[in-house]
Amino acid sequence: MSIKSKNRIYQLDLFRFFAALIVVLYHYFFRGYAADNLSDLDFSEISDYFKYGFLGINIFFIISGFVISLSIKDRSLTSFIISRLSRLYPIYWICVLITFVVILLFGVPRFTAELGQFIFNLSMFHNYLGVESIDGVYWTLFIEMKFYIFIIGSFLILNKFKSIKLDYLIYAWLTLSVLYLYFSELPIFRIGKSLFILDWSSYFIAGMILYQIYKSKLNIKYALLLSIALFTSIQHTITETAKKANHFNIEFSPLIACGIIVLFYLLILLVACGKLKSINSSKFIKIGMLTYPLYLIHQKIGYIIFDNLGNDTNKYVVVISTTFLMILISYILSEFYERRASNYLKVKMKLLTSKYLK
Repeated sequence: MSIKSKNRIYQLDLFRFFAALIVVLYHYFFRGYAADNLSDLDFSEISDYFKYGFLGINIFFIISGFVISLSIKDRSLTSFIISRLSRLYPIYWICVLITFVVILLFGVPRFTAELGQFIFNLSMFHNYLGVESIDGVYWTLFIEMKFYIFIIGSFLILNKFKSIKLDYLIYAWLTLSVLYLYFSELPIFRIGKSLFILDWSSYFIAGMILYQIYKSKLNIKYALLLSIALFTSIQHTITETAKKANHFNIEFSPLIACGIIVLFYLLILLVACGKLKSINSSKFIKIGMLTYPLYLIHQKIGYIIFDNLGNDTNKYVVVISTTFLMILISYILSEFYERRASNYLKVKMKLLTSKYLK
């Protein structure tokens, strides 16, 4: 079955994979040894080249805002929900299972996991229930799920009140995001932070604005909205960079971090304006399909490999080999499991909805 789509923007597949790779290298060359006793492999001699890799998450969220806006426009609400759940859960479940088994077999004593924790993790809402993630990277999935819930709510509003356009929802969400920068301590914004993802919302909003630019064209209105979203993202980045500096007890440059965010914005803007058509190749689909499993499986298993091999092998050989191994596992999962499992779940969900939601 072909995974090509007339609506697919192939450059985003490429950018998404490189964002995931940036996060992988951040975890391997900096995060592991820098704090929290995750790895003994110390790469402090090159850490300055990788310590900003946490910002790869931000481009995930921008791309997500763009892609979800694109994918929902010609679908029913039910179709959208089925598409998202069948895309997210099957590969997530197998990656949680693999990580759980690897921890039990090879992770002790540094890493542990319990059966109850594993079961709750399968829901993807375990953090909300106060259960620790089996792998720390899962926190972003909860943010993504809250974004999807927001989109579903927006879809219902747009369907019920035909006079309300998507632009108006962008205005309202962006306004809340800016206000949150200055009034985050107010009780109403503490609630709003959870409901409207106000600490990360500017990236999703930017993606939605960039989709509007892609759909129509860049004009003064969208340039202004994107500038406000960028301003909000920069303020968020400054705050997050300060938190990282405090947590890792190492210097981070807010200027470099913000420059990376601006670069991310510019890259997706170039795509939205049709300026990168020369690299719009369907060959990037398979690369893009590696992104999700690579992100899910690399961190905890990677650190466990470091623990078991790091003392006997050159540390650079260990990390580079582990990176390629994670990409290979991601390819196997993507090629031989993900599509089949996703299609199976999609068919079952469609049967259920056709039976109970007539």
